[in-house]
Amino acid sequence: MTRPQPARELRSLRKALRLLHAFTPATPELTLTELASRLGMHKTTVHRILATLQAERFLHRDPATRKYRLGIKLFELGSLVQDVLELKRSARPHLEHLHDRSGETIHLAILDDGWVLYVDKLESPRPLQMYSRVGRRAPAHCTALGKVLLAHLPSREVDAIVARRGLQRYTDRTICDPQTLHTHLSLVRQRGYALDNGEHEELIRCAAAPVRDHTGRVVAAVSITTIGVRLDPSRLHTLIRMVCETATHISYDLGYREMPSQQLQGG
Repeated sequence: MTRPQPARELRSLRKALRLLHAFTPATPELTLTELASRLGMHKTTVHRILATLQAERFLHRDPATRKYRLGIKLFELGSLVQDVLELKRSARPHLEHLHDRSGETIHLAILDDGWVLYVDKLESPRPLQMYSRVGRRAPAHCTALGKVLLAHLPSREVDAIVARRGLQRYTDRTICDPQTLHTHLSLVRQRGYALDNGEHEELIRCAAAPVRDHTGRVVAAVSITTIGVRLDPSRLHTLIRMVCETATHISYDLGYREMPSQQLQGG
């Protein structure tokens, strides 16, 4: 039985990645002819890939030498990765402290293309099976982490995310109406934290707070997650206070100095 051929798009992607890998510290600039020779591809094919990568700023062509080099877009993407690594490094001690104090599951997440992307997680020692994993995504409109991150975007960006991702219903408590979501996000901004009261998973309760960088921009969110059956109002208020304190300390380590003076409100 013959193996199925990869789709044309996948073959083109692999060729583009091979082309990018041809650039090394020893050969930071290459001509069309040099690239075609190194990759064993026809010049026409290489030229087509180069044109696409150049248009997307993954490559830059020097008009004088006609040589290509890696473009600014790769630097931008690399900077994003570096930002996440710095975020994790700064946040980890505070996440561990929160984990030790609460005995609950702790998450650190960012917003990526309208989704919550988990970048760190500390598991509760109690038996608790959860959807979340580092590197996994979750919907933003029905998670405490996501609602914190959405709440600090311009309204038009929230609308664009809703248009792309929709407002899928996961439980009877999921917010599925755009206007209701906007009203709720306004409340999140006012309170300084968000709650997930079984909106994504029936038994899960979660509180999250925003993490800010040195400019005051919300770049991440930290959350504390527990099971609803062991959460009374007093315990909920304690968890809210703890997660807000943790987010404040992480923000301080990222260079944020003008911490918002908001009063914690119940529920």
